Formats: sequence, structure tokens, C-alpha cells
Amino acid sequence: MLCFAHAGGCASFFRSWQALLSSVTVHAVQYPGREDRISDPAAASLIELADTVAEEILHGEQEYDLFFGHSMGSYVALEVAHRLQAAGRGVPAIVVSSAAAPALRPPVPYEKTADVLEYLTQFEPLSPEIRQEPELLDIILDRVKSDLRLVSNYREYTGKEIESEVFGIVGAEDIPEIRDGLSGWAAHTSSNLRAHTVPGNHFYLRAEPPTTLIRAALSRALLATQD
Repeated sequence: MLCFAHAGGCASFFRSWQALLSSVTVHAVQYPGREDRISDPAAASLIELADTVAEEILHGEQEYDLFFGHSMGSYVALEVAHRLQAAGRGVPAIVVSSAAAPALRPPVPYEKTADVLEYLTQFEPLSPEIRQEPELLDIILDRVKSDLRLVSNYREYTGKEIESEVFGIVGAEDIPEIRDGLSGWAAHTSSNLRAHTVPGNHFYLRAEPPTTLIRAALSRALLATQD
């Protein structure tokens, strides 16, 4: 499986998942501008980011049966999967986590720091320790703003439909716009949308990664390739 992180997130967000999913090989996309790619310039658009990931997959040897996208990562995963499909490659099933369908996503601020901080409090407020470190806070906010800009300006989703199943997961305490918007992912698959509500908020997966649902999604994806 290949994992796509949320706005401001890094590949290391999924580091612990390999031990939890011992029968699965877990990979994660490292977005530019963070961790070992700290010096790489940020993507100009979500489409550019998806193009880069898709090209690496198409020119590589690794095949993926499942994409897991959390929040912003769900939109990147959809775009990458659509590119693989257009290229005639096998299309992974997608788990879209804590994300309303693209056309139903709530407004996303990315310019003013005060607006971004208020927006973040809906999902996962920054800790007091981070807020008390101005340099660290600036680095984190720059990364978050850059990613939120990609989401806010993402308009190319119309008509994007993949052949594989889409599995939706949302926390029962996530904001209403995201909970209500999960069903809209049905417009992006010619197969099935299988939606699930789990305990927790937007970042439910910090406390309880959805390993059971991931295994079930992988099993269904593998069965589909054998039909």
C-alpha cells in the first residue's frame, strides 16, 4: 500500500504502520519541502504533485494494490490513481480518510496566519510547545499554508472516476462538512463506495489506525484483480 499524508504531514506519519500491518508492505509518499526533501521546492499545484508521484510509479517497478490518503492525501491519491488508469496500469483501490469528496470540501484558508491557526483548531490545534517556539512555528505554518493552498485551488476533480473501489473512513467527531461529504466520493468510482464511521475526530488514526479496514480493503482489492 502507498500512503499519502494530510496537509503539513510527512511520510513518517505512517512509520509505525508497518509493525501494525506486518503482512503488508507499507510505503508513504514524501511531499517536497519536508524531512529528507526539506530543500525541494513546494509543488505549484495539487495536479503537479500528483503528476510527479504518478510518473515515479509509472517508471518504477513497484506495484500498489491500495492507496491510503488522509485528508489532503485523499485528493492526491485520487489524482495519482486516475493517471495510472489513463496510462493503462492497474488501478489501486483507494481509502479516503477524513476527507469530504472534492466538490463538497469546506473552504480552506491559506494566506493569513490567524485564519490558518483558527482553521487548524477544528482538527488538531498546535501544541503550546510549538506555539512558544517562533522559528519552529513559522516552519510548520509555512508547510501547512503551502499544502492548504494546493487544496484550496484544486478544481480539476470533475469527471475523475476510477474503476476500483473507494473505501471512505471518517471519525464520528469530525466536523459535519467532512462527515456529510464522505458520500460524495461515490461520484469518483465506477465500482463501489464503502463508507465507514469510526470513533474519534479528524485525526482518529493517531490513536487507532484503521488496520482492520485496511486489511479488508486490501483483500477486496486483491480479489478484484483475480476476477
